[in-house]
Amino acid sequence: MTILQLYLVFAKFGLLCFGGGYMLVPLLTAELVGPGKPLAPKEFSSLVSIAQATPGPIGINTATYVGFTQHGVIGSILATAGIITPALILVILAIKLLKRYEQSLPVQGFLAGMKPASFGLILSAAVIFAELSVFSADIPWHGIWQWLTGATVDFHGFHLRISALLIAAATTVVMLKTRISFMYLLLVSAILGAFLCR
Repeated sequence: MTILQLYLVFAKFGLLCFGGGYMLVPLLTAELVGPGKPLAPKEFSSLVSIAQATPGPIGINTATYVGFTQHGVIGSILATAGIITPALILVILAIKLLKRYEQSLPVQGFLAGMKPASFGLILSAAVIFAELSVFSADIPWHGIWQWLTGATVDFHGFHLRISALLIAAATTVVMLKTRISFMYLLLVSAILGAFLCR
């Protein structure tokens, strides 16, 4: 990937990052993760985990990391600049235009249409995170459909990691029921994972 391609790829991600960094996870996975791409699946999963424990949004952290692995410090600067350029432009436009047109029907429809799409992207990100952490491999969707219709299917080593599922469930309950900082949850989960998720 050339420096220009690096900048343009992350500029595209920045342009599509409506609703927060987790919307980017399906896009990042599709373009940057896998054979012949800058990140291996395990490397991406580690990056996402580390991004939670370091300052900055996941998109910027990913841009900085991928840029550095591709072209060193210059690459990290350009990839990071690429992901924030569209946001700067769009925020300036929004400040100038949104207040003027926020009551118009097209703008209301635009915002209403983005909400369910954002939910779908977050749900897709949740499935990707599950494949990287709770399951031993990518979810075999075709095999599951065959299994539901009564066919005998060999899932080739696909299984649920019970310890990881318990950590995920406990974290979800604690986040919903208390106001504890997610940093503490990440720290406790990391310690539990060191002993349970090997």
